[in-house]
Amino acid sequence: MEPPGQLQQWLSWIIRIRFVIITFVFAIAYVLQELIARPNNEASVKSLGIAVILWYVLGLFYLIYNQLSRDLALQAYLQICGDVILITAVVHATGDLDSNFISLYFLAVIMASIVLPRPRAFWVAGFSFIALGSMLELAYLRDLYPAYAERHPALAHLMASSSAPVDLRTLEIKILASLFGFFAVAYLSGYLAENLRKTGQALRDKTGEVASLQALNENIIQSMRGGLITTDLEGKIQVVNRAGEMILGRKEEELRGQRIDSSFAMAPERTGKPTKAGTDYVRGETPYYHPGGESRVLGVSASPLDVPERGIVGYVYTFQDLTDEKRREAEDQLKERMATLGRMAAGIAHEIRNPLASISGSVKLLQSVAEMNDDQARLINIVSRESARLDKLVSDFLVYSREQRFEFQPADLVNLLDETLILLEHDPSFSEKYTIRRAFPRHPVIASVDTDKIRQVFWNICNNSVKAMLNGGCLTAEIHDQMARKVLITLSDTGVGFTPDQMERIFEPFHPRFRDGTGLGLAICYRIAKGHHGDIRVSSKPGEGSRFIIELPREQEKPGSPLTSGPSPHVQRAGTAMNRAR
Repeated sequence: MEPPGQLQQWLSWIIRIRFVIITFVFAIAYVLQELIARPNNEASVKSLGIAVILWYVLGLFYLIYNQLSRDLALQAYLQICGDVILITAVVHATGDLDSNFISLYFLAVIMASIVLPRPRAFWVAGFSFIALGSMLELAYLRDLYPAYAERHPALAHLMASSSAPVDLRTLEIKILASLFGFFAVAYLSGYLAENLRKTGQALRDKTGEVASLQALNENIIQSMRGGLITTDLEGKIQVVNRAGEMILGRKEEELRGQRIDSSFAMAPERTGKPTKAGTDYVRGETPYYHPGGESRVLGVSASPLDVPERGIVGYVYTFQDLTDEKRREAEDQLKERMATLGRMAAGIAHEIRNPLASISGSVKLLQSVAEMNDDQARLINIVSRESARLDKLVSDFLVYSREQRFEFQPADLVNLLDETLILLEHDPSFSEKYTIRRAFPRHPVIASVDTDKIRQVFWNICNNSVKAMLNGGCLTAEIHDQMARKVLITLSDTGVGFTPDQMERIFEPFHPRFRDGTGLGLAICYRIAKGHHGDIRVSSKPGEGSRFIIELPREQEKPGSPLTSGPSPHVQRAGTAMNRAR
């Protein structure tokens, strides 16, 4: 017997096809009535009409019962048995042995083979034979049993469909032929139905296995931490996994059908596309411009998608976001260079400072004991000024090379940055062509910092921003405290910006941005930020200004925590940091 789901489908199909067969039977009988003149033809069609109407009513009952009942086996038996009985009525109404619809029994047996177990199909064949034989015996009761017909004339008249006598030999042959035909059809249809069930079950099993494999492959692809893209031979995207969507910042529906080079703004000569020979495996790095506006670095591997039966049908691209890794590598290299330069700076500073002090002292003594003309006095002033500049450079060397020690305490970053900007506004180099825009929260933003060193970071960056705005501009200071554990301070200017070469070495020492600088200000800021377990980043384009982002760990305000407050000490210490940074 069919599985419940399949049996439900077969029963629904049989109900629909039954209405077609009923209509077809009545149409044939009506056409035959019009074309062939036979005795009692009109009465026969009326009797057939009654049987057909009854069959229609039963078909509607089967349709409703199929929707209400869950006993599918009972539905199958009711439908098959009901069909056999009504087919018998149709055969009797259309001429018994002369009926053109005896073959409908075969349809009933075939349907039984489909919806019932194979042995039950033989039962239906036997039931069909009994129904047909009983009907024929009653229909030809006068010829078969004359004495019984005389004693029961009403029954003989009711069942007789034709007044023509029947040849008993012909009747026996047709009954035996029907018996053989019914069981032969039951055997063949049962055999075919059984094979069909086995094939269907095997197909369902294979389909389940294929579905499981597809689900497994889909889960594997979607569980990958790296991005994966498959394309056709033309480079049009077909599949993108979830990790790929996250890395690229775009949905699979948006990417599907687009060319991989145009969609990702990747340089084809850098990513490479595997050759159709299937021997190339391309691996490299390529820039990617994220929809959010960020520039990222992707590590891409590309290889042919080779199907054994079909050859190369496309290409597979796997990729990862290497932006953070590249940044860490750059930071590690920078730390190593800075440590080396720091040690070198300490040695040079100690070697230079003593002779420089002697030179400076000798020049001052010479100015006091000797009479000099204007040229000599000018030369002495140049020597004194350059000695002071070298002394400042040596001092910065020592500050940079010396091991940083921090005294952390909770402090209000809003207050610290605002006081630094106040000092900047009152600096002699600040004029009306500069403006400062503050975007601070109204509430204190507390972080655990070394206040003097953080002021030095703020001052160095703000002072550099003012110097970078040669024709004036706006310095924007912002504090963002939406993050739970971090505070972001953003200092943006509208100055000349950094060139790509300057960006690569922006935090390295001895790479001054301005002619009068030592190239240690931003390097010191970088060390201070790292010493606070924070970070400092820069985004800039030539002619479009610069944007410094300082990231510091925050600390929630605690009752009774000592906060640095009061303008005078802050301004004094900020002035000290300002002088030290100059």
